Parts: sequence; structure tokens; C-alpha cells
Amino acid sequence: MGLKDVVIKEARPLPVLLLVDNSGSMANEKINTVNVALKEMIAEFSAIKNAKGKISIGIITFGNTVELVQPIDKIENVVVPEFKAAGKTLMGQAINQAIDILEDKNQVPERAYTPTIILLSDGLPSDCPGKMNPQDYDFSEWEPLQRLHTSERLKNCPKLALGIGEGTNYRMLNAFINNPEVPVIKANDLATITKFFQWVTYSISKRSVSSNPNEPVIEDPKNMFSEDEVAYLMGLF
Repeated sequence: MGLKDVVIKEARPLPVLLLVDNSGSMANEKINTVNVALKEMIAEFSAIKNAKGKISIGIITFGNTVELVQPIDKIENVVVPEFKAAGKTLMGQAINQAIDILEDKNQVPERAYTPTIILLSDGLPSDCPGKMNPQDYDFSEWEPLQRLHTSERLKNCPKLALGIGEGTNYRMLNAFINNPEVPVIKANDLATITKFFQWVTYSISKRSVSSNPNEPVIEDPKNMFSEDEVAYLMGLF
């Protein structure tokens, strides 16, 4: 066999899909901070060497409309848009679109490692029955979350969430995560948004170079966040 017959096998994809709230309440400093932190995360991922899992990124925004602003692609091909904030919070539609994408083997090949889904929001979804009475609504029964947590391909994938500001409903975001050991991160100020992206970057980077990237790696939140920056499921009832 000559050198021309040797095929270098590319690392398996490690998909990361971000759902970014760009509703009107995210305007100005909030969305600008997300823009900067996301670009820093992409730069960090691009610098990883000898990864067993090749990180690929996709971005969905949801406000008045739901848009796939960055299809899932290799990190070197990712272009981060400048997010603009306006309108409602069509989170349910965004979650359903995320499921459609991650279950589609043409967009996420079967050989890919288990994906990570990251949700950023500062309020209640506009397209959820619980928006009228959120304190009594069981968000785990919401159809998009039911679909997410029963999907054969996605039910065990890591899910991380950032709640931004006082309007966030942490019961809803914990229902999205669906893991009592993983908290929602509470961004009561802009600095915590940046810390959240650093936490995500460190966790996914470690996973990409681990011996088994299918195993979730989530850095202990206590190493990065104070008690008032985390909301665990059991503490909300």
C-alpha cells in the first residue's frame, strides 16, 4: 500500500446546537453580551488540538420568528451573526426545529457523538399554554419538551440553560434540562452571561478530547458560580 492509498479518517462530529432568545426584552446590553461571549467560545473551540470529537455548531434564534441562522457545521465554517432583538419569544417552535434538525441524519450523521443543546432566554415562551399561569403549569407536560425528552436520539443528550434577568421562569428552564443534578444558570448581571459561556466552553472542550466523547462532561457549577447564580430543580418547589 502506498501513501496515496492511506485515508485519514476525520474525527466524528460532536454537535452543539444553541437556541438563542432574541425577543424584544433581550435588546441592547443583553444581546450584545451574548454576541461577544459566543464569538469567544467559537474561537476557543477552534483552537482545540487532537480532538476525538470534532465540535460542530448550529444556532437557532427565536423572537418574532424562528430562524436557523447557522446550520450545524464544522467549527471552522461557522459564522456568528450579529443578533438583533425584537418581538415575542417563540421558544416552543425553536425547540421543535432543534429536534427536527438533530434527528435528521442528513444534517447530523449517525456516526456523530451525542449532541449538546444549549438554551438562552430571559422570559417565558410566548407559544406555551403555561404563559398565562406559569406558577401552576407543569412545564414537563409541554409538547415540545415532551417530544425532546422522549426522542430516542436526544433524550439522554446534555442540555444546558441560561436564564437572563428577573423575567426568567426557572421552572420552565429546569424542565428543559430535565436533570436534577444540572442547574439553570441565573444571569442576574451581564458578567454571568460571560461566565456561562466560559463554563460551556470548558465542559465541551474537555468532552471533545476525552476518551469517550459520548459521555457528557459538565464542569461542576460550584467551581464557577455562586449559590445565587444557580437554580436547581429541587429548590424550586
